[in-house]
Amino acid sequence: MSIDTIALRKALHLFYLKDSIRSTKLKREAKDELARRSGQKSLARHFHYPFWADAKSHAAGKSDLTESTDRQIERDWHRKNLYPKLRDGFLHWWNETRRWINEDIEEFPNSISGTCGFADIEGIVRVDNLMSLKVGTDKTRLIYPYFSDRPNLSEEAARIGLWAMSKALPNHGIDDMRILDVIRGETFSVDRHPLQGDEEAIFRHRYSSVLREWRLLLSELG
Repeated sequence: MSIDTIALRKALHLFYLKDSIRSTKLKREAKDELARRSGQKSLARHFHYPFWADAKSHAAGKSDLTESTDRQIERDWHRKNLYPKLRDGFLHWWNETRRWINEDIEEFPNSISGTCGFADIEGIVRVDNLMSLKVGTDKTRLIYPYFSDRPNLSEEAARIGLWAMSKALPNHGIDDMRILDVIRGETFSVDRHPLQGDEEAIFRHRYSSVLREWRLLLSELG
C-alpha cells in the first residue's frame, strides 16, 4: 500500500516518528513504490496480518493465541521478536477486558471497512480489518489495531485516529470505536479521550507533510 492510499495504523505510526527515522522509512517506502510501479515484487513484509488473524480467532474461541504465535514463529523466524510482544499485549488487554466487564464478550466475523479521503492533498486513509465484539446482548465494539513498538500511541494520535475512524465508518457510532495499542494492551476511546475539535486540522497537517516528503523522494529516486 502506497502512502497516498494508506492504512490508518501506518499513518499514525509515521505521523509521530522522529524526523530522521520517518525519513528513513519514507525512503524505503518510496523505493518499494517505484519497484511496484515497474512491475517488480514488493519488498515489504506484512508481519501483522497473520498475528491479527490469530488474535481474532482467539477472541472467537477458535484457537489459542499462545499456540498460534509459536507456530507463526516456527514458520518465519523474523517474527520471533515482535510476535511475543504483540501476543502478551493483546492477551493482557483481552483478559482484563473480560475480567472487568460483567457481560459475555464474543468476536464475530465482519467485513466492515471504509476510507477517509483528503481530496486537496490527494490522500486516502483506509480503515479495515477491525475486530468486532458483541458485548452482552445489545452493544458492539469495533477494535482497530495499532501494532507499532515505537512510538507508542499517544493521546493526540489516538484522538486523530478515532476521528479518522468515525469519518471512514459513518454508519457506526464513534462511541463504539476503540483503537488498541496492541503491544501495550491499551485501548483508546472517546469516553476517556474526548475529541477536542482540532483533530481534522492535526491529521491533515501531519498527513500532508508525510505525503510531501514521500512524493519528493519518489521524484528524486525515480
